[in-house]
Amino acid sequence: MWRSFWTFDKSWLLLKLYVMGSKEQYEKLQPDFERWMVEFGRLEPGTSHTYSIKLKFLAEFYKLDLSITEEYIDEILASENVRRLQRSRYSKPAAIGDFRAGLRKFLAFVNDSKIDREKGVLAEIKAIEDSEALSQTEKEAILKARIGQGRFRQNLIEYWGGCAVTGYENKEILIASHIKPWRDADNNERLDKFNGLLLLPNLDKLFDMGYMTFLPNGKAVYSERLSQNDKLLLGVKEGDALLRVDERHKNYLKYHNDKCFLDWKDKKKH
Repeated sequence: MWRSFWTFDKSWLLLKLYVMGSKEQYEKLQPDFERWMVEFGRLEPGTSHTYSIKLKFLAEFYKLDLSITEEYIDEILASENVRRLQRSRYSKPAAIGDFRAGLRKFLAFVNDSKIDREKGVLAEIKAIEDSEALSQTEKEAILKARIGQGRFRQNLIEYWGGCAVTGYENKEILIASHIKPWRDADNNERLDKFNGLLLLPNLDKLFDMGYMTFLPNGKAVYSERLSQNDKLLLGVKEGDALLRVDERHKNYLKYHNDKCFLDWKDKKKH
């Protein structure tokens, strides 16, 4: 009996030994992770706490710390898709989707907050706040642009008038989204209206997470990771495009194509 148990579970026990202490490492990051999701991920506190708790469950079995990578996330999800069938908690397929979303947020948080990352968002914010070269008004404008507010948002509303793809005009629902991400942009680019799109929440989330991009001619390209049913439920389709494209948009769109769109980022790795 012992022999069969060891044979069946040997690799899993070794993995448990490898990640021993991982939960404690994750718990040290957990408060900052929740704060990051609210302040920079634009999530409600309750939603951010829910993601945080689900990752705490994963931290019992996997190494969730500053070393996390996209490849490791794929390994976790593949493993969990099997393990969920052997337990009662988080056993439904939807749990894998929640884990995926939470892990991607954690990866973004880690990329923003690594101590040795010179362009990390948290470090950038502190640098802006401490800058003597910027006026208080300029500091506020740049920091508000990080969450799609202030002058940046108002400039996009005036430029686009509605959703940049559908034309939908209820400004309360629309989100001001950077094309070249705030963390990668300089202060001028962060406030440049041509580095921004006004989007419906579903389009903003797809664009922000790299599941879609827009070619320099404005045509939308959707990730192969989205099934036809996904696209149907999200209300997106081939043939979607920006309603207008200025020459000054094109470099920003090219940056998003090359650096943010998941499918093309993956191909460059191989």
